[in-house]
Amino acid sequence: MLIIFLRAFILFALLLVVIRLMGKRQLGEMEPFELVITLVISELACMPISDRSMPITYGIVAISTMFVIHQLILLFSRIPHLQKMLSGKPVLVVNKNGVDAQALQKLNMQVDDLLQALRVAQCFSLEEVQYAIMETSGQLTVVKNSEMSDKQQTLHVPIIMDGKWDDDDISRNGIDKQRVENLLSGKGAKVKDVLVMTVDSSNRLVFQRYSGKIEYETIQGALLWNE
Repeated sequence: MLIIFLRAFILFALLLVVIRLMGKRQLGEMEPFELVITLVISELACMPISDRSMPITYGIVAISTMFVIHQLILLFSRIPHLQKMLSGKPVLVVNKNGVDAQALQKLNMQVDDLLQALRVAQCFSLEEVQYAIMETSGQLTVVKNSEMSDKQQTLHVPIIMDGKWDDDDISRNGIDKQRVENLLSGKGAKVKDVLVMTVDSSNRLVFQRYSGKIEYETIQGALLWNE
């Protein structure tokens, strides 16, 4: 037990030093290669702790090697082409025309993923967003629409995303599908044509076709919500 304690303490101290040397970004905003290195290092640390037949020097050398690899990658990433190859580049996912469906497809993201990331950024409607950029670290940077500051008071409910009904949210929030279909018919659109469609409790609608600009409107007359 004492041997295991000492091996764990030594490797913990080494890992702490290595992670600190790799930079504070390792704690939150990791690039893809940094995430891979961190995962490998954690696995390398476990092996000498759990297997007493393995000399602890094996773990120390392996972890130190991963640190050297990290430093070499940082050095080579100063070359623009290699930097793009290793980490990619930021992608504009929301622009003045609305959601960029091709950009989402490139990132293997769905509209639902985008809306979730926007909510984390304290944006509860696409109308609040002027631009949104997916950074290479996987975090979403949002430039808010100053005209909408403090105006959005209610959460938008997804109705259609990526050309499909969001049945869970529709059922949970009492959205009337027939009224939505009538609204779509008036716009000359079908469900499969719609990239995103959301509505809030005040009947403020966000609507965008795959091949069109985003639209915002307050629906007059019959509400989409079941009474």
